[in-house]
Amino acid sequence: MGTLNKQATMLRLQKIKDISFIALGSVIIAISTGFFLVPANIINGGLAGIAIILNAVWNIPVDVTVGVLSVFLFFVGLILLGWKFSLNTLVATLVYPAALSLLLRVFPSNPIGFDFDNDFHLLLAGIFGGSILGLGVAITFLFGGSTGGVDVFYFIMKKYFDIKQSITSFVIDAGIIITGMFVIGVINGLNGILSAFASALVIEIVFIGLSSSYLGMIISTKWREINHFILHELERGSTLIEVKGGLTEADYRMIQVGFDRKELNALKEFVATTDPKAFAIFTNVKSINGYGFEPFPMRFNARMSQNKKKNGTKISSKI
Repeated sequence: MGTLNKQATMLRLQKIKDISFIALGSVIIAISTGFFLVPANIINGGLAGIAIILNAVWNIPVDVTVGVLSVFLFFVGLILLGWKFSLNTLVATLVYPAALSLLLRVFPSNPIGFDFDNDFHLLLAGIFGGSILGLGVAITFLFGGSTGGVDVFYFIMKKYFDIKQSITSFVIDAGIIITGMFVIGVINGLNGILSAFASALVIEIVFIGLSSSYLGMIISTKWREINHFILHELERGSTLIEVKGGLTEADYRMIQVGFDRKELNALKEFVATTDPKAFAIFTNVKSINGYGFEPFPMRFNARMSQNKKKNGTKISSKI
């Protein structure tokens, strides 16, 4: 009983830690928006980009647009994607608009002191704004959160139309940036593109790291529930392996699964809540190649084709 209470306490503390860092990430995003992107009218996509465009056209305050759209998209996600997704976006939905509104109304319109008639200053605002934005997003992702906002559309298109989130993200952000070029100016739009690249690069370094591939090995008496989650929620394949405990020599089932860094928190949380007594190892791997992951490099494919011709055998890409 004491062990279970200790585990429950640890889970609560972990949840508090996660929420705190998601809130911190949201504040960092607000700083990048309020101190760099909004003063310079740099549009690199997202809700802030839409808000800057509406401010330029109809003089609607940026924080008002961000707040209204954040709440609206939260309820869209709740209806179309379910409460689990919405819970992941709740902290960012509340903290980001509030922090942005506070920054824009308390601090002067150009708190860093950029000279926006100077193209170099405009470039600095875009690069630093995008980099700080990427840091905030990466922190939010690392602790199991989501930034909400236009991310809702990415998940809707994936769920209902099976369109990759990366494609939807590119189309929406490109549309926002191109619209900004017509409304505010080409130079600001080009700086927005550089800012978006800086943001993506920081997310790649901080959140994904040098390799985004992970290998999980999970031993649990509730392996069926965990395996079902892997197959139907993460939409990953798995391998079930018969194993024997070294001390007790009891027989167990071990689940082996390869997945992306962005799925790590979801899998760990499900295992912890489903079977607190489970034993799990999650390790970063150099690469995972094959069906559902990165294809084998071309030089290996060429070698496989040569062997196929030599031996007269067929090679299947799916096991």
